[in-house]
Amino acid sequence: MGRIKRNSTIYYSDPLNDDFNDLGIKRKDVPDNYKYKRENPIYNFFAWIEYHILAKMILGTFCFFKGIKVKGRKNLKEVRKKGAILYHNHTTIMDAFQVQSFIDTYQRVNIVGFSDALNIPVAKYFVRGLGILPISSNPRKNIKLCDAIKFYLDKGEHILIYPEAHIWPYYTGIRPFLSTSFHYPAKYNVPIVPMCTTYRKGLFNKPKETIYIGKAIYPKEELSIKENKEYLRDACYNFMVNISSSVNQYKYVNYEYREQLNEE
Repeated sequence: MGRIKRNSTIYYSDPLNDDFNDLGIKRKDVPDNYKYKRENPIYNFFAWIEYHILAKMILGTFCFFKGIKVKGRKNLKEVRKKGAILYHNHTTIMDAFQVQSFIDTYQRVNIVGFSDALNIPVAKYFVRGLGILPISSNPRKNIKLCDAIKFYLDKGEHILIYPEAHIWPYYTGIRPFLSTSFHYPAKYNVPIVPMCTTYRKGLFNKPKETIYIGKAIYPKEELSIKENKEYLRDACYNFMVNISSSVNQYKYVNYEYREQLNEE
């Protein structure tokens, strides 16, 4: 997909699986030697510089001049220095890095997502230091992913997950998502913090983001892991829907459902 213009129409047929990522990168699996955990002290030193100085300074300044507004940032104080998982709707290719550099300034944020970033020239050498935790099609590699998530949660760091999984640029609604990604907080007994991006009209009719942060939601002791997965998913989804439907949003592009045609 090329550059998206105002008032253009994007057609979708599967709200769970359609992806309108416009990077044009063919997705490859996670390399066998990818190290999910940052454990080497020397590497950690340079990764700290990359994350806290270069990325935060450059991307944080970018977010400031981009006009991003944040509502409810104080809710992140409750999970400061505490392992937590952030859930966010997915509407731009930059939203994950915005959370790292401009929104959750209290803790280091690691991002769970597809392996696309590992296939971008030059950038692929920096994504591990930025905390990218790629999902693999190989179950054995995903065991390493799960171990890394627990590793960072135990260190008091934050994990960012997009339960919608796929990017829908400037979409103003909330797409249905499964409880699958809520297995982590249910299993590791950590709170979640729901977040929701909305859009307002800026100068020259450009969309500007306002990001709402909800209060931390904790798993319930009396529920099983499976029941907590559903409970946390519903609580997160309801927060996102309540925000997206109560805010008067600017629709920069239109999304229309079109039934998928079966190819013979």
